[in-house]
Amino acid sequence: MREDDKQQYLEDYAESKKRGIPFWPDALFKDALVGLLTLIVIVGLSAIVGAELGDRADPSDDGFTPRPEWYFLYLFQLLKYFPGSLEWVGVILFPAVALILLIALPWLDRSPRRHILSRPWVLASALAIVVFMTTLTILAVLEKPPPQDMVLGDPVAALYTENCSGCHGASIAVPAGIDLTAVIAQGSHESMPAWSADLSVDEIDALAGFILSPNGAQVFQSSCADCHAAADLAEGDPLQLRSVLTEAEDFEPHAGLEIDLPGAAGTTALLNFLIAPDGERLFTLNCSTCHGLAPAFDGTQEELREIIETGGGHESMPAMAGVLSGEQIDSLVAYVTDPGGHPQTAELFQQNCTVCHGTQIPSSETPDAALAAITMGGSHETMPVWGDILTEEQLDALTLYAFEAAAGSPLILGEELFAANCAACHGDFGEGGPNPANPTQTLAPISTAEYLATRDDFTIRAIINQGQPNQGMSPFGLSFGGPLDTEEVDALVTFIRAWQADPPVELPPQFEQAPLLGSPDQVYAQFCAQCHGDNGEGGLGPAFQTAEFHATRSDDQLFRVIDAGHGATAMIAWGEILTNDQIEDLVGLIRTFEEGQGEATTEVSFADDVLPIFEARCVVCHGASGGWAADSYTSVMGTGNNAPVVIPGDPEGSNLGQWLLGTHPNGFMPPAGSLPGDELKTILDWIAAGAFDN
Repeated sequence: MREDDKQQYLEDYAESKKRGIPFWPDALFKDALVGLLTLIVIVGLSAIVGAELGDRADPSDDGFTPRPEWYFLYLFQLLKYFPGSLEWVGVILFPAVALILLIALPWLDRSPRRHILSRPWVLASALAIVVFMTTLTILAVLEKPPPQDMVLGDPVAALYTENCSGCHGASIAVPAGIDLTAVIAQGSHESMPAWSADLSVDEIDALAGFILSPNGAQVFQSSCADCHAAADLAEGDPLQLRSVLTEAEDFEPHAGLEIDLPGAAGTTALLNFLIAPDGERLFTLNCSTCHGLAPAFDGTQEELREIIETGGGHESMPAMAGVLSGEQIDSLVAYVTDPGGHPQTAELFQQNCTVCHGTQIPSSETPDAALAAITMGGSHETMPVWGDILTEEQLDALTLYAFEAAAGSPLILGEELFAANCAACHGDFGEGGPNPANPTQTLAPISTAEYLATRDDFTIRAIINQGQPNQGMSPFGLSFGGPLDTEEVDALVTFIRAWQADPPVELPPQFEQAPLLGSPDQVYAQFCAQCHGDNGEGGLGPAFQTAEFHATRSDDQLFRVIDAGHGATAMIAWGEILTNDQIEDLVGLIRTFEEGQGEATTEVSFADDVLPIFEARCVVCHGASGGWAADSYTSVMGTGNNAPVVIPGDPEGSNLGQWLLGTHPNGFMPPAGSLPGDELKTILDWIAAGAFDN
């Protein structure tokens, strides 16, 4: 090119550069062309190569490892260097600074030079950013994802992480007095699910220990987990566990092993983990053998704590000299000294001693010591010194639970409610039987291991609340028209669930089906009296003995209610069970229950009604062993240290009535729990009618 042509070209280029290139259509056409070509390439790659799609998200898949796309890996890797409270630096600060710098770039870089070699600072900055992002991406790719690199350490901690940490976080502050095992099993607070159907009893116990003593879980993991599983030791004997920790290598199974035992603080934490400071669990393990479901105690909580901590000498045993013959005392002495060698004396022990000792036979080192204790009575050591066995935390929890149980725990309340509301149909032990609502059917037992393992607490609670009208069971929940509030329903669930540890029924018993009763009196007594009273006096259902009831309801209305039920109340439809003729006869019978009429005409018989109850429930303790005797009318009315025990016409003022009703200052009888409602009513009606020998 000639020099003048070159000069002319430069001048034209400079002039053209000054004018610039118009955005429309020149620049926009070029941008659109490049965008179109890019879109064609992406669509072609998608059609030929395809996009990688993973499996559908599955929350139950513990093995799934979530990972971001490769172009985000550098950012997630950056977050690992800013853990905890510094996370905002990597998440917010760094990206915000980078974005601000990009926005401000036209104002920061105002150099007229555009050649890359003429801009060293811009080049160095860009290279540094690329190297930084590339390095972080490579590190993220090379690093294994957490689930693949995780080593499962403490299985109880893993149990907590899997089931509890999602809602409760890393730890739970449990308020004093909370029955943690019951809360975990039943899930009765703040919409927490019941875990009794998903976790075993041992797992729930171990989980409770972990929550209440996380330091103990760490000690167990470092000192014991190589040989033991926490769930296997959670139900252990606390006395034996403490002995093991004290004896260390001297404990025979540990012989020859190097046991790295913790110090005093670690031992306490470990015991609290294995035998968690949970009152109900401690009471069940250590106290229920003698005290049943609750201790008989009416003092202060501080007094009860002292009794538990210091042990025996808190009960005054009556002197049996003069009550038992010399031969009987000698038999008892031999029995408590060597129970296995004198099994024939077990019945004598049961009649005279089990009311205080339960199933635990007191031990005696020598026959002379046993003879002195039985003959002379007095304060004697029957309870271990739990202050030497349990930790302070365990003693506090045990005292609180025992104190509340003595005042009426949910389990005790549940037992009373079951006897009053459920036993008539389901049996005293949930064994089932002929369905009172339809004698042609049999109610299956609800206390078998199979039933309790396949129904969680939510299901049992729903059945109690809503009933099962198609099987003749009315709703019992207050919100469904029944008589029980939420706490009472929960107490019933607690009592029923307590059977699971030792189911009283293994297989459904065989029952002979009774024919469907036909007379109006029989039908009423079997189907209606349980809610409306034996004589129409009312109860769960309205009373039939008022003039208002008869004036406001026609025969047709009564028939329809009996036939189809009443949706707003606990009244179920009896039309599927009773015939139309039987319902019409019932309506006619109800019309006879006018005010002042329909009173009981059948006199309670001592010989036929009351004495059989005494023989079945009372004579085993109140027989020929002294004090009040229940084996005949004469002894019922004339014996006892505070005779007369029965005041004719005054059941509430009689000692017997007060013991049975639980209003006596010293508690209630029988010790294992109140009598069934029908038996209690029979005795009280007999006293109210004059306590005659009839």
